[in-house]
Amino acid sequence: MRIRRFAHSLFMSRAILRTAAFLVPAQQRDEWLTEWRSELWYVWHTRNGKPGDLYRKEQVKGDVVAFCLGAFKDGFWLRQNDACSIIRRAFRLGSPSRCVFVLTMLWAFCLTLAFSLPRVRRAILPSPYRDSDSLVMISRRGYSWASVPTIQFAEYQSWKNNTEHLFTDVAFYQPILMRVHMARNKTAELSIARGSDNLFELLQTPIESTTPNRANHDHAVGLILSHEAWRKHFGADPNIAGQIIDVGGQEVVVVGVAASDSWRLPGEMDGWLLEDQQQLAKLPSRCKGFMLAQVRASSFSIPSDGQFEMTVTKKNGDLDRYDCLSLAEQSQEPFFLFLFALALACLSVPATTALPLGEYPANNDRLPWTTRIRRWIFLLTKIALIVPIIYFVSIDLAYFSGSISPVYSQYIQLGTSFPAFLFAFRWALRDQRKRCPVCLRLLTHPARVGQSSRNFLAWNGTELICVEGHGLLHVPDIPTSWFSSQRWLYLDASWIELFSGAYLGTL
Repeated sequence: MRIRRFAHSLFMSRAILRTAAFLVPAQQRDEWLTEWRSELWYVWHTRNGKPGDLYRKEQVKGDVVAFCLGAFKDGFWLRQNDACSIIRRAFRLGSPSRCVFVLTMLWAFCLTLAFSLPRVRRAILPSPYRDSDSLVMISRRGYSWASVPTIQFAEYQSWKNNTEHLFTDVAFYQPILMRVHMARNKTAELSIARGSDNLFELLQTPIESTTPNRANHDHAVGLILSHEAWRKHFGADPNIAGQIIDVGGQEVVVVGVAASDSWRLPGEMDGWLLEDQQQLAKLPSRCKGFMLAQVRASSFSIPSDGQFEMTVTKKNGDLDRYDCLSLAEQSQEPFFLFLFALALACLSVPATTALPLGEYPANNDRLPWTTRIRRWIFLLTKIALIVPIIYFVSIDLAYFSGSISPVYSQYIQLGTSFPAFLFAFRWALRDQRKRCPVCLRLLTHPARVGQSSRNFLAWNGTELICVEGHGLLHVPDIPTSWFSSQRWLYLDASWIELFSGAYLGTL
């Protein structure tokens, strides 16, 4: 029984070693397995053959299994540092190719996430409106970026009747929730914009499909569905145009489907209920909505910042002030805000971290000019990847939810992009200082050199080495007048034999 138990435990230990051997490169596997089996034999007989055994049988088994599990770590290290694998050598932790690869994958992930979120995608894409420079959103003074309605319907009627010399056309819409009855007794509560029939004509928004027989349904109000609502609630029916559905107890005809991402105005709309002036006049005079207008080119020019103020005198002599904001300026605001954060970070980086990369021999004739310039190309590549990563991350955080108002979205974007730039630029500079100027790998094996008490007689600090044998980096602990920054020391060809084919630890 004891022999059988011994054979079973030894068989399990050898099975663990054979499993771990698959991590080892094929050309080293046989020799590696032989060495570990010999070590296993030594550990087993040392623990079981002691006179006056101090270990119980279960403790012996646990020690042997723990020893065998260490083979996985050893095999993984050999696999990661396989000198014959060009791909693994190129993408080792600390190599420039791996650094660029990780940053590229992070940029691709942030870009994919941004275009998969509808609200973020609309914030990134340019304005879909043709004359967005002359189109303005009119709101009460101090609410130019508000996501809630501020214009009363009576004010819209007054503007439409009295501002023909300033605006070619004025449109109005009011976001409301309405119960929509679809086919097969299906109902859904959708966000509908009840507005004037010239809304889409003013915006010049493309409609993917329009009903050819609208004349047969003159008694019905026109409804335009959003592309998302058409796919979600109507099954992407290609024949939806011309159908009559019930919206809030009123029969309306579906005029068409708005193009995807064509709505950039406040409110997440599922549809637009377009009514003529006679039907729209049934709205209460105090109900609030949004108002748009097309500036007449001959009346006045919009300022370069896309914002201006208008004052209206009421009958009692009081003044009403309104903010007018160009839709072109509104769509470009996230990008301009990002450029502001980038410029502010570029001015702040010199105050938060040292810009010099260290002292390197300027007259080193052994290095070709391609090797010397590659170091700067690598630094610029990291910065070029960092900038779009931070842009998409800040946009994703600021516009991922439709419940966040535009003002808060600006605060979130500025509050995330500016500190992210500071930390990212600082990391890029510190990472560049820790790399070999020849192979651009991270330096490793730090060693303490010198004594702090002899700082004025000899330098003391940290010495790092390039595992390829290109040189040494000396980093002082205390900057002095004669040794203020790190210094790079190139090694000549006589040192190469100590580094050829060897990897001094995992980078």
